[in-house]
Amino acid sequence: MTSESKRVEAHCSAERLYNFACDFRNFQRFLPSQVEDFTANGDTCTFKVAGFMQLTLQYAERTPYHTVAIAPAQGSNSPLPFRLALKITEGDATSCHVVVCAEIEGGNPVMTMMLKPKLRPALDKIAEQIQYYSSGI
Repeated sequence: MTSESKRVEAHCSAERLYNFACDFRNFQRFLPSQVEDFTANGDTCTFKVAGFMQLTLQYAERTPYHTVAIAPAQGSNSPLPFRLALKITEGDATSCHVVVCAEIEGGNPVMTMMLKPKLRPALDKIAEQIQYYSSGI
């Protein structure tokens, strides 16, 4: 299952946005209030989703000035394998959008129907937060 956010304009260069996204310590400001106990170093972050479980993320891809992708860390007990990517485009202005690809076990259509409508608004919110904070990067 794949879902994408709307495309937003960033208020900085693709290089600055990429460098910002390549450090997990910058991610806390984009996380919802249900996230607790957030800790990060440059390459991984760990947090707990209230009433759920602890999750550790790591970078899955870093393509300079174009893509920054994260996924559950090796050995992490993520209940759902996924990859979340920030896609950056630089033209007359820098724009970006967020894409998530999740592997739902067995292609479960019920799970897909439950998750897909909730993903787009969540991804849009992340993109909007990136747009808002990009002026200070």
